Amino acid sequence: MRKYALIISVLLVVVLMSGCEDNNVTGSTTQEIKEMVKGGDTVSVDYWLTVDGEQIDTSEGRGPFSFKVGTGQVIPGFDKAVVGMAVGETKEVTLTGSDAYTAGPLAGKTLNFKITLLKIN
Repeated sequence: MRKYALIISVLLVVVLMSGCEDNNVTGSTTQEIKEMVKGGDTVSVDYWLTVDGEQIDTSEGRGPFSFKVGTGQVIPGFDKAVVGMAVGETKEVTLTGSDAYTAGPLAGKTLNFKITLLKIN
């Protein structure tokens, strides 16, 4: 009888374990989970803007540029570019049309941004 109880226990453990997924976060202190930017976050970035091969703006030397994502504080393409970024990540994006400026001297221009995410507040 004890033999059958042991076999049933082993089978039960095997069945239970077969339904478990390993998502690489159980008990691991060596794997870092990075926070990603999402709408509503306030972020600080460094950026460089070039148009027609000429750098026309940068935060370099002025300090980080901070804004709240998804609230219309920046052009739509800039908002979209930072979503999903992690602190320390650098991304280069090209913005045109409604993602770029639609009024003023840069309206209709192709904007090339290099963005480095410094902080998620």
